[in-house]
Amino acid sequence: MDYFAGLARTGNVVDDVTRFLEAAGRVDTLAHCRAVAVQAEELAVRYQADVGRSRLAGVCHDLAAVVPRGEAVAVARVFGLTPDPVERTAPVLLHGPIAAAVLHRKLGVMDSDVLDAVKYHTTSRAGAAPLELILFVADKIALDPAAPIRDFVPAVRAAAKESLQGAAFVYLDWVITHAGRLGWTLHPNVLAARDELRC
Repeated sequence: MDYFAGLARTGNVVDDVTRFLEAAGRVDTLAHCRAVAVQAEELAVRYQADVGRSRLAGVCHDLAAVVPRGEAVAVARVFGLTPDPVERTAPVLLHGPIAAAVLHRKLGVMDSDVLDAVKYHTTSRAGAAPLELILFVADKIALDPAAPIRDFVPAVRAAAKESLQGAAFVYLDWVITHAGRLGWTLHPNVLAARDELRC
């Protein structure tokens, strides 16, 4: 099944993604994406990054939320991705890479920084570019208010006032500390990013 058949390309990526999520009935996803975009814009202003690219990444980052987790590995392969063993075990980790692939192949997004920010917004990675850190941190600050686990949000928000790296570290360290209790599978990118930021 082509979960992105309804994604029309008009030349305005933000509008295209917005209409697609609305038509798919993903009102909560769209609300989250808009909230992340607002946070990304604020962080971009604070850290003198490109506001438009930050907003674009924020609106588009959860585009692949329309893909059921049980289908994520197959859909990833359709878009030329090769899920690693951790992603096959925890398919939720594929929604960023799938979204980036869809943005590139179906909507013609060529900006590699935007694509990387979307691709790595769940795990981050060592050597993350500024836009990647902006989206990663914005996504954690603008977490869905209905999410069952939000206790890291105040600490990430406070750290973001000082540095993107510090805010990313706070979240990554929290994930690594609590992953076992939560039953979460840690991607190697999470460990590499935390270790780099700790230095």
